[in-house]
Formats: sequence, C-alpha cells, structure tokens
Amino acid sequence: MKDNSLQLDAMDLMLIAELETDGRQTNTDLAKKIGTSKATARRKLRRLLDEGIIKVVAVASPPALGYKTVATMGINVRPGEVDAVADKLSSYKNVHFVIISTGRYDIIAWMMFHEPDDLSAFLRKELGNIPGLTSVETMINLKITKASFTYLASNDHALEGES
Repeated sequence: MKDNSLQLDAMDLMLIAELETDGRQTNTDLAKKIGTSKATARRKLRRLLDEGIIKVVAVASPPALGYKTVATMGINVRPGEVDAVADKLSSYKNVHFVIISTGRYDIIAWMMFHEPDDLSAFLRKELGNIPGLTSVETMINLKITKASFTYLASNDHALEGES
C-alpha cells in the first residue's frame, strides 16, 4: 500500500469513517452522510479503492470459523535476515499478521489454528525450517478482548464473541 495520507481531503476521511462503521452502505447513503452528491461519493470511493487506500471486506469472528487456537509469536533473527523471515512467515495461510518491529523482538506474528495440534505441527514442521531464526517465543492467546479495524469511526466496532 502506498502512503497516500497527504492526498486525502476531509470528505475522503468522512467517507472512510462511514465505511468503517458499515462497509455495506450504498453510494446514496454515503453521499447523504458526508454531504455530497451520489456521483462524487462514488468517484471518491472508487479512487480510495483503486489506489489501495481502503479495502472493504468482511471480518469474521475466528471462533465462529472453528479457530480454537490463537497465538502470538515474538521472533528474533540473525542480522540482515529480518525481511526474508518476515516474507516467509507471510506466506503461511495460518499467519495473519507479520510485523517487523523494534524492541525485544525483530518480528511479531499473529496466527490462528483450528486445534492445538495444528499449532504444534506448525512450530515443528514449518517454523523450524525457516533459516535465520535465533529465538521464538510462542504465546497462546487466551481471550481476545478487542480486535478493531476502525481508525476514524467514533464508535469502535470490535469483533464480538472472541475468546
């Protein structure tokens, strides 16, 4: 995603905030809420989508999809191998967030599995084969109390029923 923050006007930000609240709104509804015409709302929405500034997606509750095991990993790697390890982690279907960071860990990854045995297999068969790892701390997430994907909307719509 490109850094387009300097190209966003007040109406773009209002449009994003409205979509964060409900991504299923029609162009007519969006236009009314942000105070513009339907054509302008449609044009602005199309630009935000085309330029990769936003994506309108469904966010499912992991437990509803059968994910019983959620884990966060703090990973350290040999100098110069952070990007390669992050790219490899990103290629796994069960890994949903990969963050290159500073501090205690070089990389933080968040992943979900249907069963604890699936996490165990990932640790032994997949993670163990990634070159450059120096240490891994795996933390089982006992309960997700907030999972928010809103940045502008005033009402934070966290996933409900997470555990």
